[in-house]
Amino acid sequence: MLLPSIGLKEIPKNAVLLVEEDLGSIKSTFVQEIAFGALKNDKKILYISTKRSREDVLDQMSMLKMDGNCDGMVILGDFKDKVALMDLFHGNDPAAGHMYHIVDPSLNNIFDVDICIMDTFSSLFIEGDEHSMVESINSLINISRNNNTTFLLAADTGILDERVERIMRSMMDGVVQFKTQYTGGKITRYINIP
Repeated sequence: MLLPSIGLKEIPKNAVLLVEEDLGSIKSTFVQEIAFGALKNDKKILYISTKRSREDVLDQMSMLKMDGNCDGMVILGDFKDKVALMDLFHGNDPAAGHMYHIVDPSLNNIFDVDICIMDTFSSLFIEGDEHSMVESINSLINISRNNNTTFLLAADTGILDERVERIMRSMMDGVVQFKTQYTGGKITRYINIP
């Protein structure tokens, strides 16, 4: 199992967690492994990819031998609209009009998911809208507490302003960092959980 190998028994419930690395695909593989493990435990997963199509996500999971039963997982691919994303998560607000079914007809109720993965969350805020990012994270925190949902936000480091990245980290319930260090012609990779 993936989590015990890095010193975690399980993913915390009702939490917003940041999974970050320099540009690369380790964070995506990590959150996909978590999703696949959760599916084996009959958890419902919503996987939102801002960079890849649904088919690309399924292909990568299949390549990594995670091609079992995906009936409990809804995958939204090529999702780039942060306004639509926040509308999606305000579906329990009667004023919002429950628009999530327009995004994907298989979403009966967005708040029935146990784990929501956003891969890659940071790309939604490349234009430097710090206020929008803070508001979005606060919304996800409220949803996690009120609806028993765990959010895993995968992020590339170095694409947002350093100050904005520090704000993002400070708002999270936990952070998992995949680090790469180049020294003496060698590449060293490690996991940091601050």
